[in-house]
Amino acid sequence: MNQQRIAILGAGGLGACAALELSQRGYKVDLFEEHSEPIKKASYANEGKVHVGFIYAMDRSFHTAHQMLVGAVHFMEYLQRWVDVKPEEMISTPFYYLVQKGSLLNSQELNSHYQRCCQVYKELSGGGKKKYLGLFDSLEARLLHKSRIDGIANPEFTEDIFETTEYSVEPRYIAEKLTQAISSDPNINLFLDSKVEAVAKVGDRLKVIFRNAGIQIEEEYTDVVNSTWNGLLEIDRTMGIEPLGTWSHRYKFGNKLLIPLKEADLPSCTMVLGPFGDIVNFRERGAFMSWYPVGRTGWSEDYRPPEWDSMYSPEERMDVFQRSFEELKKRIPAAGNLKFPLEAVDPVGGDILALGNTEVDQSKSRFHERFEVGIRSFGNYHSVDTGKYTLIPYLAVKVADRLEGID
Repeated sequence: MNQQRIAILGAGGLGACAALELSQRGYKVDLFEEHSEPIKKASYANEGKVHVGFIYAMDRSFHTAHQMLVGAVHFMEYLQRWVDVKPEEMISTPFYYLVQKGSLLNSQELNSHYQRCCQVYKELSGGGKKKYLGLFDSLEARLLHKSRIDGIANPEFTEDIFETTEYSVEPRYIAEKLTQAISSDPNINLFLDSKVEAVAKVGDRLKVIFRNAGIQIEEEYTDVVNSTWNGLLEIDRTMGIEPLGTWSHRYKFGNKLLIPLKEADLPSCTMVLGPFGDIVNFRERGAFMSWYPVGRTGWSEDYRPPEWDSMYSPEERMDVFQRSFEELKKRIPAAGNLKFPLEAVDPVGGDILALGNTEVDQSKSRFHERFEVGIRSFGNYHSVDTGKYTLIPYLAVKVADRLEGID
């Protein structure tokens, strides 16, 4: 067993995957989580889309799309290193991209970007040697004839539709598998209800200062990985590390509808390009629904955002869902045909951390870029901005490489 003593801060998706990868390489890991359960926040409440760069067409440098494509190529291959997941049991129906009237880019501009994504995916996958999500040889985005709009979306709001082979994976399914894996791994010591307040240098080691049950505790490590989400900037700051530029935290509702669906019941849709929304059909595992203008309820430019999860009553959460659902029904007629009890709705939300503090409806907003993410190392302290769910498995392997001096 390797003698390095490693602390990973944050037992979300990235922290869990990095801990499992390090365990496989023979390391013991202390994994800290400030909440009572692992993987129950951002990596649990999002739409689980394994991005292939389509949504980042405003980044004309193509850096963000390329970053997402790299993550997508490796997503399933790396995830299956740690957990026994079957992609066909957790993927959504394929996405339609609905070009909204008022989109920041028109269909011709979007098509050019989408085709470039498809070509770069082909190159990165070795001509299909690496399958997207372990299932698909290629990536496609096809502009449908306008006569097809009416069968999928409301033409009053929709200019054009692209049919794609981009998918989501059900994040709750993955969270459950990862939780089981880290809980049963003898090389991973999981500290729950343990809020890390600071990290400090002590000679050539690092001291993690955390609080559990009101008691302040200090432990020393050879290496520390900060993979928290809400606390990333605040903990970095205790090490004298500042963000790469202006930033913001946003709280967004990603409502889950917990009823079994058939593929024909509801199209998986992303509405582009601007402050719109998503619907994801996970078949037997239900649906995800988000309408940004209603669901983005919180905004903070502090190092750590407010405790948004505790700020909304069940009634307020249901109100956000219902108002979002009304807007989605206007645009996706099939949504209006769904029958379900309110008890089947889980109106959860999650924090989005990103560089930039200009809203997504602005063409020059940095929210349209996510390439300045990944690992920043300062000696034996490593700060990891996950960026998007797509990048979790890839970055987890890169974290382990970095600690071994490979990367």
